Amino acid sequence: MVRWAIMGAGNIAHRFAASLAHVENAELVAASCRTRENAEAFLAEVPCAEGARAYAGHDALLADPEVDAVYLALPHQFHHEWAIKALRAGKNVLCEKPAMLTATEMAEVAEAARETGRLFMEAMKPRFVPLYAQVMQAAERIGEITHVEATLCNDMLGFVEGSGSYHMTPGPGAGVLLDCGTYCASWIEDFCPGVPTLVSIAGATKNGIDTYADAHLSHGGISARLECAFDRAKPRTATIVGTKGCILVDELHRPQHATVTLADGTSYELDAPYEVDDFYGEVSHFNQLVMEGAAESPIMPLKDSVHCALILDAIRPAFTVTPHALEVLDEQERTLRYAEKFDADDAFELGAAIRSFAGDYDLGYVIRIVREADGYDLFRWGADGKRPANYDYADGKRKAVLRLGHCSLWGWTKAQLDGTTDELFSQGDMPVAGAFPIRVGDEQVATVCVSGLHEGLDHELIVRGLSQVLGVSVPAYPCVTM
Repeated sequence: MVRWAIMGAGNIAHRFAASLAHVENAELVAASCRTRENAEAFLAEVPCAEGARAYAGHDALLADPEVDAVYLALPHQFHHEWAIKALRAGKNVLCEKPAMLTATEMAEVAEAARETGRLFMEAMKPRFVPLYAQVMQAAERIGEITHVEATLCNDMLGFVEGSGSYHMTPGPGAGVLLDCGTYCASWIEDFCPGVPTLVSIAGATKNGIDTYADAHLSHGGISARLECAFDRAKPRTATIVGTKGCILVDELHRPQHATVTLADGTSYELDAPYEVDDFYGEVSHFNQLVMEGAAESPIMPLKDSVHCALILDAIRPAFTVTPHALEVLDEQERTLRYAEKFDADDAFELGAAIRSFAGDYDLGYVIRIVREADGYDLFRWGADGKRPANYDYADGKRKAVLRLGHCSLWGWTKAQLDGTTDELFSQGDMPVAGAFPIRVGDEQVATVCVSGLHEGLDHELIVRGLSQVLGVSVPAYPCVTM
């Protein structure tokens, strides 16, 4: 029999306790909160808690010799401190995801687990549902893995803000990357373990907290995409692409269905409902490991938790603007120039190139290329559903280019570095992503503008188009922007 205790009494702890009630050879014997009254109220609400002890403070719980395992359900920023304290108190620890805020923290906890001989496991529940084993088996049929994509986007910003949740409270544990992004990182890690490199990113923040991230990574020679959001909804899927087929996993954070498509065009479905609920698999697995005296989980070992944290570590710095961002923009402007001329035919080629990428983006956009000698439109195109106002936005960005002598994103980046964002629009133009100078040699002869996308994708789209028609490559802008 494994005697369990729960640290914390939030919604996730209630769900854990409900699942624990179905696990053989497991009993809930204690819970701790900031006050004894809160712990008592929690135990009164959950099943299988008759006779369980309520503790005011987590140190008192860890001093209880009749606790074998702890479910750590505190806010993210407290995981590191209390995981190490629990391990050193001789307790086995099942820690709610994300296990830690950084890979450094996770490595320290892994070392503590090895030193104390106690079991630590991150509660990455998708790896423990029945479908997971079927997906792993199917992956053997799709050849060498070339790309992994994980998207977990929810339109829940109003909820997390209104509830006062730590997810949107300024501090080290806030943001969508440490919540939804953790599930995405686990799917990526599972198929391409290693240290990732961030290739490009788009994102959004509110009050300095990340609410959306769309990161493209190079990971052990495999391309990967991690997309997560608090502020928009999309199908929540994991896609694993191989040389002989692909797998599409629905509801990646609690999957029960997947579709396998092979290179010959045949496809088949994988269906595997939960056993009890989506928590049961991880809880029963951990409980069995404790009974066996195991040092690590073979499904979610310590190294995998470190690698998941490394993926998020690679993305997180992009939410802080550094001088390197200006250096990248300068390099883009130096490289993306025409050698001899830029005329109407060149404008058509560039506009068509930018238009050709429309299918890669979720929103439509407009394109405008203006000859600056006389303000003449060399190219003008708008997607269905766009409005005349989008051309007005594009012209505001163009005016910022003429004022700054740089791409419009340069103005936003400089303001971030100088701390002058309050003055950003004081000149009456729009120094945000989406307009780029067309130069022949050192002379600006035109401006290309894109409007309609979000989070810096307008700028990315222009750079993609110029890179294609000029046959050159440039580094991607490394930061999340407007």
